[in-house]
Amino acid sequence: MNYVNPFALLEAMNNGPVDPGNTAALSLLRKKMLAEIELTEDKVLRIATTAFSKNDLLQFFDRLSSTGELAFHASIAADPVLLRFLETGEITGHFVDNPVYQTPAFLTFISPWYEPVFTNAVLDSLKHKWLENTTLLFANPLLLDGEYTTTSYTRIFRYCRVLEEQLKISTAKIREGAAFNKKELSAFASGVLVAQLNQLPSEFHEWRSDYGISMINLALATYRKDFAFGMSVIQLIEKLTTTRYVQNENHKRKEILQAHRREQHRNRSLIQHILWYPGHWIKPIRPRWLSEEGAGGIMIGIVILIFYMMNNGDAKNPAPKKNTQTDHFANARTSDPMKYLLYTLKMTTGDTSQKKMNSQPRTGDDVYGPAFMESLRKSGVPYKVDSSRNKAEVRELVGPEASARLVPEHQSSAVAHRQSIHLFNRLEVPAIAMIQTPDTFYSCYIVPGDSAYLPLQITANQLYVYIGQHWDAGKEATSSMAGYGAYRAKGFFALPYKDSEKFMKESSLIFTLDPVYWASSDRNIPIEIGLGDNTNLYFNLLENNAAGVELETGD
Repeated sequence: MNYVNPFALLEAMNNGPVDPGNTAALSLLRKKMLAEIELTEDKVLRIATTAFSKNDLLQFFDRLSSTGELAFHASIAADPVLLRFLETGEITGHFVDNPVYQTPAFLTFISPWYEPVFTNAVLDSLKHKWLENTTLLFANPLLLDGEYTTTSYTRIFRYCRVLEEQLKISTAKIREGAAFNKKELSAFASGVLVAQLNQLPSEFHEWRSDYGISMINLALATYRKDFAFGMSVIQLIEKLTTTRYVQNENHKRKEILQAHRREQHRNRSLIQHILWYPGHWIKPIRPRWLSEEGAGGIMIGIVILIFYMMNNGDAKNPAPKKNTQTDHFANARTSDPMKYLLYTLKMTTGDTSQKKMNSQPRTGDDVYGPAFMESLRKSGVPYKVDSSRNKAEVRELVGPEASARLVPEHQSSAVAHRQSIHLFNRLEVPAIAMIQTPDTFYSCYIVPGDSAYLPLQITANQLYVYIGQHWDAGKEATSSMAGYGAYRAKGFFALPYKDSEKFMKESSLIFTLDPVYWASSDRNIPIEIGLGDNTNLYFNLLENNAAGVELETGD
């Protein structure tokens, strides 16, 4: 049943203001509308988005004779947040503090309209993890009488029980040895979900405690395979509003997990310790399916192989030259502007009041590249062209042409995306990828949950990722860069996200491409940005194929 406010409807019917207390005017308007219904083919009168049959119209005017209902409609009309919620289902703030809202007569009057809108809004907020909506819905007064409260809570309980049942099924599969995906399990155990469940009223306290027990079982099923994830679930339960018994049980399990971790470290052999440290060091780029000891073993094997080649190689197979970030970028044309940009991007303001939601970039937008490259042109710094390219090739990848290579994801042609990084943003906040070569630079904005292709050159390509919250396109750096056309960075996130400042500088990746291999290869390099342990950002290579690429971590 859609709510229709009579004051707005009467004005639409009359093409002007109408006094609901003027019975003569209402009678005349009623006759006019009934006559218009008779003239329609389907005997239905449509006013704005509302359709009236003859019976609907008669009931509508009969209800207007009730002075009590008119007063209630007037109260709703005077509360724009409540009126919008009833008409659209969109909650935008707090209702007016009106004593009438607590009277039994008003609750009986409004319940048939409020219940379906309220219940659907709650269920949508839980399904889509809209924490702010959940908070507002339960912060406002519950405009339901006893019967409709039971109806609403029954539907919400049904959703909660299905959620718990899905959690139990996933836990049982993990116990049976099935692999698990932390992103999928976050649907049952995340900070947002816990905050939402805490907003549910006291009637849900017992169920919430039962759900806490199910989360404990999930932690116990996963911690041997992924200790950090299991411990993060235990820490989430500590924030969940449950009975004291559940919290005591959770504390016991936390001690068990911590004791298990200490025992693991004590029992680890010397060889395992040696293998663990290098594997742990490359955690930001280590595939999740590869253990720390396994990654460490691979790294040590590579070091031994390189050492062997350096001492036993001949002229046809010379020892590989060690490449570092300094070799690629110390004297590069882009070096000084890049240092300036990285420094300014770390200077977050913490001011979220100026963010403009209507100016948000879209995936693929180059937010820094044009100004950066314009500063290079004004500086007069010459190109550092290497033997694998000529100056024409470099110029083709500078300025607007560079961002034009960011091909939309819906184009599936392998050729269109060859020699590129396919970067997936698995976070709940936007990310800005930045590709620096010795001579060129461009950036690419990626909205949460989306991906983009980042073209690479046959040279050293360094990938930085700037991550944060509350984008402000108009914010400028406090200082400009002398000698580069007064280059001043513009566009910042007001707040960092997790360890994003450390991640941007310390987890950058350098890709050096083999020109022979990429002359005939059409593949791209898939990488995802994810969040581990709920605190640390990481890169994850999505395929085990290093052909044609020399990959290094930046300083």
